[in-house]
Amino acid sequence: MKISIEAKVGLIGIVTLVVLIWGINYLKGRNILNSTYSLYAHYEDSRGLETSAPVLLNGIKIGYIDAIDLMPEANPPVEVTLHIETAYPLRAGSIAYLFSTDLLGSKALRIEPSQKEEYLVDGDTIGSVLELDLISSIGEQAGPVLQQIGKLASSLDSLAIRMNELLESDAANSSLEHISDISALLHASLAPGGSLYKSFDNLESFSAMLAAQEDEISSMTSHLNSVSEALDSAGIDKLSQELVAATGQFRILLEHVNSGEGTVGKLIYSDTLYYHLENLVSDLDSLIIDLNENPKKYVHLSLFGKSQK
Repeated sequence: MKISIEAKVGLIGIVTLVVLIWGINYLKGRNILNSTYSLYAHYEDSRGLETSAPVLLNGIKIGYIDAIDLMPEANPPVEVTLHIETAYPLRAGSIAYLFSTDLLGSKALRIEPSQKEEYLVDGDTIGSVLELDLISSIGEQAGPVLQQIGKLASSLDSLAIRMNELLESDAANSSLEHISDISALLHASLAPGGSLYKSFDNLESFSAMLAAQEDEISSMTSHLNSVSEALDSAGIDKLSQELVAATGQFRILLEHVNSGEGTVGKLIYSDTLYYHLENLVSDLDSLIIDLNENPKKYVHLSLFGKSQK
């Protein structure tokens, strides 16, 4: 059977087109000869993820990103379509981590497998997590530090302004002048002939005198110890005990007197004796008045030495 030139040209064109399509997809990381199933993952931010980015499991490519769509009404709003080769079935509960593959910011998905018995099927949604890359992590950690540095710089600026205002004020100048005067007075006092110089000199002389009289001071201390021992041997402790006992007896006596018990207590607190003395004084007063007024009533005198009745 003879094939026409037109058929050959068409067949070559079809083969060329198929090879071209396969080559383009292969360069994009897609192998159209392998069968795949689709899964969906949702993220708050794509972080620069691109289509054809690899999907890795234990470091091995098992699929690729087919599409990235923004769905404003959804939460999370970014939907990523994954094509996974059927040779790598994923269990339900697996997690797709969006991470950076290098310092340049290239993104990919890493599958963290689950231990559940069920498997994901075509059209299911896989769990998703945004993993911070090195630059983002440094940025998040450096943000609070930079804020603290900014606050510190602002505080230092305010402190510098206040210090300048303080140094330029009359009070600061007056304080500096007072400090200068005090320093001059101290310098003059510490100079030879000054008051502090003389005081230190006197202290030095007194210390030298104490050192010279060390033996006499020791002798005086010994005598004081002897006197203390003599007082101890003289029965000071016994005398103190007797004084304490006498004080206790005197306190008991005062308590009895204050309570009105005994002769002394009755004499002090009873008013009977007062009334008797008052009546006696009144009677004596009446008697003296009557005696002055009527002396003849009590005294009878006679020229012949006999009384007359």
